[in-house]
Amino acid sequence: MICSSLKRCDIISAIGEWTWRRKGGKMRVKSLIILSLFLALMISPLLAQEFGYPVAGEGWYYIKLSLRQQAALGEQVWQINQVEVNGTKIRDWRVFQNGQESYDHLIEGQKPFTLKVRYSWVGGAKYNFLIKLLNPKTQKTVDIKAEAQAPAGQKGYWNSAWQNYLALSVAEEHGYRRENYPVQATLGVLSHYFHGPDEIRVVKVERKGKDVLYTEIPCQVYNIIKWADQSLLRAEEVDEKTGRPITRYHPTTTFSLCFLASLKPYEKATYLVFYNNPAAEAPRFSTDLQVKGEGLGKTIENSFYRVVLDEKSGMITEIIEKQTGLKLEHKLETNGAVHWNPGTYSPPHPWSHASDWEKPPFSEILGPVFYSLSRCAPLPHLQDVLVSIDYFFFAQTPFILMESTLLVKKDLFVKALRNGEVVFNKKVFDQAAYATIRGKTRTIDFAQTRRHPEHVITLRPDTPWIAFFSQARKVAFASLFLDFGATNIYGGGASCQQPYIYIQHGPWYYLSRAFVYSFGSNNQSRMLPVKKGSLYLEKTAWIPFSFKKKRQLTSFLNKYYHMLKYPLAIKEIMETYPESPEGWLVPLLTEPFDEGVKKALKGKKKK
Repeated sequence: MICSSLKRCDIISAIGEWTWRRKGGKMRVKSLIILSLFLALMISPLLAQEFGYPVAGEGWYYIKLSLRQQAALGEQVWQINQVEVNGTKIRDWRVFQNGQESYDHLIEGQKPFTLKVRYSWVGGAKYNFLIKLLNPKTQKTVDIKAEAQAPAGQKGYWNSAWQNYLALSVAEEHGYRRENYPVQATLGVLSHYFHGPDEIRVVKVERKGKDVLYTEIPCQVYNIIKWADQSLLRAEEVDEKTGRPITRYHPTTTFSLCFLASLKPYEKATYLVFYNNPAAEAPRFSTDLQVKGEGLGKTIENSFYRVVLDEKSGMITEIIEKQTGLKLEHKLETNGAVHWNPGTYSPPHPWSHASDWEKPPFSEILGPVFYSLSRCAPLPHLQDVLVSIDYFFFAQTPFILMESTLLVKKDLFVKALRNGEVVFNKKVFDQAAYATIRGKTRTIDFAQTRRHPEHVITLRPDTPWIAFFSQARKVAFASLFLDFGATNIYGGGASCQQPYIYIQHGPWYYLSRAFVYSFGSNNQSRMLPVKKGSLYLEKTAWIPFSFKKKRQLTSFLNKYYHMLKYPLAIKEIMETYPESPEGWLVPLLTEPFDEGVKKALKGKKKK
C-alpha cells in the first residue's frame, strides 16, 4: 500500500491590508494598496512516503520515508541513533541505503536513504518525524525533521480500542494447499498489557484493491500463566560502569492461542493478534464443534463426524461418519474400544492397553476452535510403564489428532510393546489401502488374505497412511502416520526390535505399530528386554470419510497427509515494549563472572 508524495513546497505569502469604503454608490480606496508578495521555497527532505500494512507475511503497520541527501551531513558517515514520531520515541525501525539494510544504522551523508518505522497509523492523519544522527568520528549531532500524511481514503490501524498487537507471519513453503489448518502459538506479553482472554482478537489482513480487507477469525485462548516472582522483581541491580539501574525482569503473562488458517501453495499470510483492551467484551464465535457429556464419556461432534468416548478410559469407542450415517466400531472383546494402544504384554502380567484404564487422571480444554482431552497414567498391572494420550478434535475439519507417549521407568522384559492400534469389527469394511513411500497406493481385499495369527502384511514404519474402506458402502477410516520416534531419556537409545506397521485379519480388522513384538512372530516364546528410560512417541491423524470412487480415496488422503505432515512456518513478530531494556541484557552465569554488573544475582561458587 503506497502513497507517494514528491517535493512539497511551503509558500509563504505576505499580502498588504486592503481597506474598502463604499460612499455614494462609488468605491473609493482610503489607503494605498500595498501588495508585497514574498515566495520562500522550502524544500522538504522528503522524497517519497509509503504507508504500509501487515499483509502477506509483513509484520508491521509501518511508515516508510525516503529521504534525500542532506547538505548538513556532507560526505561523512553518520549513524541514526533515535527516531521520534509525534514526539514519541520509536523502538522498532530499520534503515536502508544503496538498496540494502544498514544493520548498524550507518549511512553515507551524500546519498539518499530510507527509514522504515513500525507505527500504527490511521488514514488522513499527519505524522511529524524527528530523526537524530551522530557522527561517530566528530561526535557532532544533526536532527532531520520531516512530515508525512496518510492517505485519507485508507483504513489504517484495525481498531484503536486495542492498544497493542503482534503479528504471526504464516508461510506455506511445501507446495500444498491448507484448508482450516490448526495454527497453535504460545505468546508471552508484559502482564500490564494483558487483561484476560476476552480481549484477544485474531484478524487476518489481506490486500483488497488499493486498501485492505480485515477478517476477524474465530480463536481460542487457553493455558494462561502469569509470572511475577517478587523476590526477583524487587532485586536491585546497578550497572557498575554507568551507575544506572538494571531492569532484568517484568511480570509476564503467557497464553496459548489456536485458530484455523487456509493458505494456497507457497502463500504467505499475516494474522494479527490484538490485545490490551480492558473494555473488550467476550467474543461470540459460532462454529460447528459441539461437546456433550460428563467426565471422560464425552460425545464430540462437528459437520464431518460424531465420536463417542468410553466413560471409563476416555478412549474412542464409536465413530459415526456423517455423510453416510454409518457407525464404525469394534465392541467384540474386553473393553471394545476402537483405539487400543499404547500397550505392552509383559508376562506373567496380562496384556495391558491404555483402553483398559479405569478413570485415569485427565484434563480438557474446550472452546469454539477445538476440544482436547489429555490423560496420563500407568498401564493397568504395570505401574512402571507410564502412558500419556492427547486427543484434539477441531471445528470445520474431518480429522482427529492423537499424540501419545509410553515411558518405561524400570528394566522390563516383554513379548509386545506397540502403539497406534485401531480395531474395527467386520460389519462395514472389507478392504484396506496403504500408501507407499514412492507415492503409489496398494489395495488389499480381505477376502483373499492371511488370517490371524499371521499378519496380513507388514509395512515400513514410515508408511504414510493406511485406510480401511468399503467400496460398496463408500465409507473409509484412515490412519495418517504423521510422526513417530523412540529414544531413551538416560541416553543410549530406546529398545526396539526392527519396528514396523502391520495389519491383522481375524474376527476383526486392526492395524498397529510394533516396536518390540516377539508375540507377533513365528517364535512367540521369546522374552525381549526393554531398557529403563525407553520412550516411544506417536502422532497420528484419523479421518472417517465418504468417497465415490477409489481414486478419490487416494487423492483425499494424500491431500490431508501432506497438509498435516509438513507444518506451516509460523514466525512471531512483536513490538519492542517501551519498558524493555535497550541493548543486550547481560545474562546470569552459573559461576561468578565479572560482567560489569554490580550486585548481580549469581550461581553458587564451586567448592
